[in-house]
Amino acid sequence: MATIQKKVSRGHTYWQIVESRRINGKPRPVVLMHLGTPEALLRRLQQEPTKPLKAKVFQFGALAALWNIAEELEVVLTIDRHMPKREQGLCCGQYMLLAALNRCVGATSKASFYGWYRETVLHRLLPASKGLLASQRFWDHMSYLDAPTIARIEESFVQRLIEHFRVDLRTLLFDATNFETFIDTQTESELAQRGHAKSKRMDLRILGLALLVSTDFHVPLFSHLYPGNQNDASMFGSVTENLVNRYRQFAKDCEHITLIFDGGNTSENNMFKVDQSGYHFITSLTLTHHKDLLQVPLRKFRSFAEPRLKGIHASRTTKEIWGQPRTIVITRSEKLLVGQMAGIKVALRKKRAALRELRQKLLQNQQPKARGKGYSRESLKKRLDAITSGQYVAEILKTEIRGSGGRLDFTFWIDSVAFENLKRTRLGKRILCTDNHNWTTEEIIWGSRAQSHIEKAFKQMKDPHWVSFSPAFHWTDQKLRVHAFYCILALMLSSLLQRKVAHAGIPLTIPTLYEQLSAITEIVNLHTPGTDSGRGRLRAEYVLSERTPLQDKLCRILDVYRHAHQYQ
Repeated sequence: MATIQKKVSRGHTYWQIVESRRINGKPRPVVLMHLGTPEALLRRLQQEPTKPLKAKVFQFGALAALWNIAEELEVVLTIDRHMPKREQGLCCGQYMLLAALNRCVGATSKASFYGWYRETVLHRLLPASKGLLASQRFWDHMSYLDAPTIARIEESFVQRLIEHFRVDLRTLLFDATNFETFIDTQTESELAQRGHAKSKRMDLRILGLALLVSTDFHVPLFSHLYPGNQNDASMFGSVTENLVNRYRQFAKDCEHITLIFDGGNTSENNMFKVDQSGYHFITSLTLTHHKDLLQVPLRKFRSFAEPRLKGIHASRTTKEIWGQPRTIVITRSEKLLVGQMAGIKVALRKKRAALRELRQKLLQNQQPKARGKGYSRESLKKRLDAITSGQYVAEILKTEIRGSGGRLDFTFWIDSVAFENLKRTRLGKRILCTDNHNWTTEEIIWGSRAQSHIEKAFKQMKDPHWVSFSPAFHWTDQKLRVHAFYCILALMLSSLLQRKVAHAGIPLTIPTLYEQLSAITEIVNLHTPGTDSGRGRLRAEYVLSERTPLQDKLCRILDVYRHAHQYQ
């Protein structure tokens, strides 16, 4: 709360508006406004309002809301508890919080950070000089955080999420993705490797990120950064011990926890570890590895009365898999079937165009005086196999090489019998596997569909505007780990913000929420000094930009107004 205080300087009495704030953990008075002498203040109150000379505009709404969530999560206190430093300048927790807030609403480089900071309400909430926010100061404090320290901080955050925010732990989601880096090929790095980039940027080295999140607004509960060339099954096996440790932490507040993960993470050894961990699970099976389950006739599939399962049919059975009896649910989705059929038709159109082009080349190469190396039967077969490769296409697009009189030719056609068999047995189907034997079929299907929550989390981290992981302009594994740490912190704060608003009855996506809050700015109108001489500081008048009814409601839910000058 701000108060008016008297100050005597050189025999003259002045008045100031002062607020007590904690700086580096200690209470300090912060002058919000100099009111001047009693006489000058009286004149200002009596005189006609003046037009402002100029105005400044600061980003306000989103950052003020995030600041409140960060205080509730105890971000700075938690980080500094694990990474204490002498009381000089900003602490490590404050640097990491600033970096996370920057990633939430407007990712910039560290070199551009101070310019961004000065145009936001953060310059009031956390005063800092340009020197303190220089790139080198960020890098210095990033160097304090190694992998074990980050893991301990993350564990403390999770405990706060459980105890204070009461995050739902009954169903948890695990998945992985990758992000491109700009590390040069010659730069040594264990994390940044060439691999299967989901962004299709095969020219860049990538790093992998695995997350465990809640179905309750995809709040991150565990993270793992790993080399970009490591496959999913190997990665999952390497983090099982960490997931077990998390289970012990979760089990104090939740008895039955189901872990949902993609079938690409499964192997006999990995599933043995899951069975021993205490987690229950839902995963998917590779269709081609369980052909007996695909032969279940469609007449044994049943539909559901639940409107959200419209177009879904399922058959339930049991089967011993990975050495244990499992409950199996085979689903057939009309929507998935239509999508797969459309994809196959597009692929076939491209493949047949390529085959016609190849036939034209083959005929030209066999003309008299044709240039270039011709095709042999072996090289032609190799080229045909390459064109007709691909999921599903290889099974239904057939070719046959013919030759007579030393000339080669080929034909191609769609195997209609194979196509019909594919539609009957595999297309539109998924095989779900679980040890939740007492769950209903509907519950198992809904559990598997919850995987979309973590896909939304990864999609959000790849958004170039809000909660952005990229670009990651760091060149060492240690700095990349810290970069991932504050990007995951940004996702955590954003998810909690979205969750709080949804619990108040306003369901919004994170981008929509930030668009609404970011439109709320703080405007500072600067007037002439209230002195007879006209010299001194310009008088500042604070006001918020006009808000819509929705924006006003968001401000009240998220307690944003407490940071606005005009409401203090």
